[in-house]
Amino acid sequence: MSKSASHTGNADTREKILDAAETLFIEHGFAATSLRAIAAQAEVNLAATNYHFGSKMGLLSAVCHRTIEPINTLRLSKLKVLEESEDSLTIRGILESLFMPLIESGPRQNLTAIMGRIYSEPESITKPIMETEFSEVAMRFQAALAKVLPDIPQDVLRWRFHFMIGSMIHLLQFQSPLIAPSPAQLTLGIHELIEYSIAGLTHHGVTPDA
Repeated sequence: MSKSASHTGNADTREKILDAAETLFIEHGFAATSLRAIAAQAEVNLAATNYHFGSKMGLLSAVCHRTIEPINTLRLSKLKVLEESEDSLTIRGILESLFMPLIESGPRQNLTAIMGRIYSEPESITKPIMETEFSEVAMRFQAALAKVLPDIPQDVLRWRFHFMIGSMIHLLQFQSPLIAPSPAQLTLGIHELIEYSIAGLTHHGVTPDA
């Protein structure tokens, strides 16, 4: 077998394992999914999962990265364009660069299911993944917001950014208002999230000292 054929075979095996793991993690969660079950679903031997990912945690991280990385790449690309033209660096532009890639980054059929599953797992499992995947994005976008919101104290801005991301997570899990159920509308929800976030970020209320 040639090196190129071997490489293709390894890539195909890796994708099969990722597809199987994604399905089973979504359906059953991290704790209830075994590497053996993933290997059986992928129709590969158990050793292949260890060879490609090292551990079940490594496999979950890879599943998350495959979904999140294209979104974050687009986010940072959009932000870079804004930063290269100071006139374009506005609160709305920054938030559109942060949120719109959720619906612009290309077809990822299980995006909302994966994100919902990630955030429903214990912090000990999800925090390392979230720090790896989102640290740069959070740092870059908070820095950009600080430039256009110079009157908002840094600690207040960090909290508001935290709550804004919490709203995004909620939207990914529940894509219609809870009180008035309607068909899932992620695109509409993203636009409303941007308006909601602008209001929250720019609010100049009294901040308690305690």
